[in-house]
Amino acid sequence: MPKQYPTNIKEVIISAIPNCATMALVMMNLNMWIYGAWTWEHAIKSFPIIYCTAFALDFFFAGPLVNAIAKKYNLYKYMIFMRVFLMAGTLTFLAPIIESGYAPTFSHYITALPRNYIIALATQALLAFPFGMYVLGLYRLHLNKNN
Repeated sequence: MPKQYPTNIKEVIISAIPNCATMALVMMNLNMWIYGAWTWEHAIKSFPIIYCTAFALDFFFAGPLVNAIAKKYNLYKYMIFMRVFLMAGTLTFLAPIIESGYAPTFSHYITALPRNYIIALATQALLAFPFGMYVLGLYRLHLNKNN
């Protein structure tokens, strides 16, 4: 595994907090805007629960599963694709329920999933992952200064 990645549970949490916050903000607001449900009140009320759901899903399900698959089959360069697919696939179904109580139909889910996957992959690659690694780098720099 590349050395810039987190090496222990504390580093995983430190990099996951900004990563998940970025992904939740972008994807939640984008989907609410697409479906005409975006308001400041709705965005502010929905963010904490969407963020906590995304963080828990990533930390307890997607992260460990993708890491195990990558380690077993030496697929580290494909981790981002697998992780984003698991997160987008799950949250495309769960987010409308959390935000508005609306359970998506199968046709709605199949239509929304490819769009959400592509946007989530771009957001993860261009914004969220670099931001999480930047925060992790600041943490490591702070540790080295104090030692």
